[in-house]
Amino acid sequence: MTESSIQSKKLQWKWVGITFVMYLLFYLLPLILVDFFSAKTAFVLIGCWIFGGIIIVAAVAGYLSEGVTIWEPAIAGAGLVLILFITLAMYFHIHSRPGITLFGEIAGILVPAIIVFLLSLFGAWLGERAQQLWKTKPPEVL
Repeated sequence: MTESSIQSKKLQWKWVGITFVMYLLFYLLPLILVDFFSAKTAFVLIGCWIFGGIIIVAAVAGYLSEGVTIWEPAIAGAGLVLILFITLAMYFHIHSRPGITLFGEIAGILVPAIIVFLLSLFGAWLGERAQQLWKTKPPEVL
């Protein structure tokens, strides 16, 4: 068995981190900046980007990475959702919004995390497929 086939079966935590940063910069930042548009335009952009952005960022991560990285963008996407919900729960707790607890909102955390995980998985698969089709591989030296 070659080294590349062994490496492709291990989870590459480096790409989990890189994809997480990509989600912060290229997924969340546009959602924050959409505030500068009119309400109708912002509504359409947010609606499209909430689903499409996850797939696009995961596909780009899958395409740019070396080896097969399908699980890494999915883990990073689910982690992003969990961190966002924890941040929101802490914000609501600090600002004295009664009745909102982190453990009371488990379904509200898990359902979006699963959806983002699956969309990221699909996007990463698309990126890996594009990598197979479009990237040229250097000739092997014997």
